[in-house]
Amino acid sequence: MSEPINAGDIYQATPASGKGREQHGQRPVLVVTDSRLTAMGLCWVVPLSTTVRDWPTHHRLVINDRATYAMCEQLRAISTERLGRKSAAIDHAQLAEVKQVLRSILGR
Repeated sequence: MSEPINAGDIYQATPASGKGREQHGQRPVLVVTDSRLTAMGLCWVVPLSTTVRDWPTHHRLVINDRATYAMCEQLRAISTERLGRKSAAIDHAQLAEVKQVLRSILGR
């Protein structure tokens, strides 16, 4: 991948196969880590969905004029090699909101 990977970027990704309720298969993901981790070939991502579940761990975003939900309970580390095409990015305010949900899940 030639362009830098930044927190707030949205990529198509193919995480490893999942079990149970884990997300798997190709889907959009939101990068939530900065360049310190991506420089090592890893990134933390939150899968995105357009399905409304009204779960407290889902955070609503509007991406390309479409309601999309960051599934914060599905935070995972993946290799940057699993990232495909960059499809969009969210602004710093939206990223801060997603990170606040992650902090609440982590008990911080």
